[in-house]
Amino acid sequence: MRSVLFLIAFLGCINARAQQWGAAADSGYHALNTQYWSDSQHYYKHNNTGNNAFDYWWNAHAADILVDGYLRTRHQRYLQQLDQLLDGMRRKNGNQWFNEYYDDEQWLALALLRAYEATGNKRYAAVADTLWTDIKKGWTPVAGGGIMWMKTTPHSKNACSNGPAMIIAARRYKLFKQPEDLAFAKQIYDWQKKYLVNPANGTVWDNIEVKDGVPQTNTRPGMVFTYNQGTWLGGALELYTITREPAYLADALRTAQYVVEDTVRFSPGGILKGENNGDGGLFKGIFIRYFTQLILHGNLEAPVKTRFQEWLRNNGRSLLDNGTLRPQYIFDTRWRKAPATPGQDASIQMSGIMLLEALHLLEGA
Repeated sequence: MRSVLFLIAFLGCINARAQQWGAAADSGYHALNTQYWSDSQHYYKHNNTGNNAFDYWWNAHAADILVDGYLRTRHQRYLQQLDQLLDGMRRKNGNQWFNEYYDDEQWLALALLRAYEATGNKRYAAVADTLWTDIKKGWTPVAGGGIMWMKTTPHSKNACSNGPAMIIAARRYKLFKQPEDLAFAKQIYDWQKKYLVNPANGTVWDNIEVKDGVPQTNTRPGMVFTYNQGTWLGGALELYTITREPAYLADALRTAQYVVEDTVRFSPGGILKGENNGDGGLFKGIFIRYFTQLILHGNLEAPVKTRFQEWLRNNGRSLLDNGTLRPQYIFDTRWRKAPATPGQDASIQMSGIMLLEALHLLEGA
């Protein structure tokens, strides 16, 4: 009887922690929607200080966190806003879905695949399929393969245009069981491991430049960003969950461990580094999204899983205790110090919400 009562109390404690993270995420959403959302045009503005620019890929991640909110609460308001956002994005994008950046299309396709899986709404699948057809055109023989970053710059092959595509291909295979999707995911994986992953420690370089048709291997080794680590390990994890081949998990785990344990380049003081405002404001949240999936589905050994979980919780505590400006509930990109003013980019707010949603998911698992 005592063991049963202990289990009930333990589960209740876990549920309470999950609810606390969820409540914090709700506060983050409230700030995002009251300070960045355009009621008239239905998209998230660049910042809350008067820059109303439309950022396609930031809004794609906004779609992703609306899916997070729906999965956590099952409230229809998240789907209603998702539909408004998609309509607004299309209008702001010249009444089309295509973008000059392949990675921008990929972020939206990822969000829509998740929305389709969560709801069965075929509209989401149809738009994701339209984008996927275009994305696949980005693979060229330049630099031995890989998907281009920009449609107008064929000689730049980037981690941000290959890691997300690997995840899309693998998830499409899970959803629709088309063998060509799995084959493409493996093809991207092989190319990225050869050209963009540091064999010494598993970190992922940003890109490989091509000069006179020759790949300049590791020409920019100093450029390492958190989101590229996240999509690489996320793609490797997807392939592991499909094939159960341990090499994929080993690669995902190696990169994740380096990020968590490197206190100079990635995690000073055990808190994921800030990567400034603008686009960099989103990078950490993207890493957290796929890192959390590794914790949940990576079949990790208990000591490793425990260390990863505590590292993630420490980041969440630091964000809420140190990196949040109250009462506005505006996040800082550093997660260790509150912003000096409430004027911040939407990318930073979205990244913080991703962390809080990830922690709710982790505690509730």
